[in-house]
Amino acid sequence: MSDSSSSQCCGSLNYAFAHLLLRLWVGMRLFMAGLDKFRWGNGPETTFSIANYTDKKGPPISKLMATNSFLPESMCTAFGGTIGYILIPVGIWVALGIFTEFGLLAAGLVFLMLGFGLAALPDDTEVVSNIGLSVLIVAAALVTAKAKAFSLDGILFRKKDA
Repeated sequence: MSDSSSSQCCGSLNYAFAHLLLRLWVGMRLFMAGLDKFRWGNGPETTFSIANYTDKKGPPISKLMATNSFLPESMCTAFGGTIGYILIPVGIWVALGIFTEFGLLAAGLVFLMLGFGLAALPDDTEVVSNIGLSVLIVAAALVTAKAKAFSLDGILFRKKDA
């Protein structure tokens, strides 16, 4: 009897830990990518501000995409001006595990959106190596989402034993 209960316990914990690690990786990756959009400089001179994004980082992203892809300039400007504001909250959403499955779906869609932008550029090698791997990690997190014991959902909506 103890063998079956211990394997049942550890098996579910294995999935819960796997889900936690996957979800934290996705959340951290999105959050840090978004935070980087607001960063300017290196070392002690580093600053984080909305002006860094709107004046220094966003316009070059938009210009690079508009100049080197088939996408219309207005679409590139909208993308470059909003992606930083999307990455941070979605990263937090996923890391905390609030409405876990929808958060992971949003993360996957953000990665697909980034992948589309990169694929529109002439040299799209980063799409497979970086974005494709990120989508695969999000899919793995979704597959293990039933074992979300270490998410806000899992904690708040834990079923009580009768």
